[in-house]
Amino acid sequence: MIRACFILWSVKVILLSTFIHLANPFRSDVSAQKDFEIHSFFFIPGGAYHGKYSPNAFTRTYCESMNDLLGEDFLVIDGAVSKSAINNVAWALSRGQKPMRKPEKKKKTVIAFKSIMEALHDETSDINIVSSSFGTALTAQVGIMLTDFFITAGKEMPDINLVMGSSMISKDSKLYFKLEELRREGMLTTLIYDELQDPGDNVTGMCGKSRVGAFARGLRMSIVIFHKYKGQPSILNNNPQTGHLHLQRAQSEEKAEKFMEVTLIDYALAGEEIRAKAIEMLKN
Repeated sequence: MIRACFILWSVKVILLSTFIHLANPFRSDVSAQKDFEIHSFFFIPGGAYHGKYSPNAFTRTYCESMNDLLGEDFLVIDGAVSKSAINNVAWALSRGQKPMRKPEKKKKTVIAFKSIMEALHDETSDINIVSSSFGTALTAQVGIMLTDFFITAGKEMPDINLVMGSSMISKDSKLYFKLEELRREGMLTTLIYDELQDPGDNVTGMCGKSRVGAFARGLRMSIVIFHKYKGQPSILNNNPQTGHLHLQRAQSEEKAEKFMEVTLIDYALAGEEIRAKAIEMLKN
């Protein structure tokens, strides 16, 4: 049974590799050269990315700043984000507890995976996936897919860095445990979580350890009749001053600055030259 599963996954890897090569024939194997120079950044936004008032202040500020700093080495993976915020949240609540069994057969994970692979260059030294809210569930699943792909395909693996801010993923879940396991084994280079959570935001970790519990928490956070639930009003309250903290932060440019400070300055994921530019940008 184990051998059959391995053979099946190997066939899937070969098919994915063929698709990527045919779709992008001018970019050769990412392991072909040793002198890597490009830091590739990918952003998976929150569930309301296509909403009436989107992109929100956080997403708009972050994407504009990253475009200015990185140019074509920064890509927003918005094709994997549904136009319905409810659908995106439901997807995260359903798949935010443990690694997916067959992510290569699911639309969102396939779109995100292909978007990343097709954007890589010979000189790519590292893959950085930055995400917020709903996007962190997709980032976690795709991060695991990427490590599986490079290992099974026998390709030299670039550094893979995952950034999960305002995350719906719980640190007590099997999904997060898997990410930590990959980090300890050196398959993931960096896993940024704690530095980008907002104290008091009860969305953090709401996917929990079970799907039933996740949806129960989502319902309880939505229906807040008296006072508050865990210190917050209803998650449906998007008032920029008095609404839910998660939504207040989404309308904050300061959140974008925090993401850049942690990733580009504290961790220097884009290298020293971009680090210096980010410091100068955040001064103004």
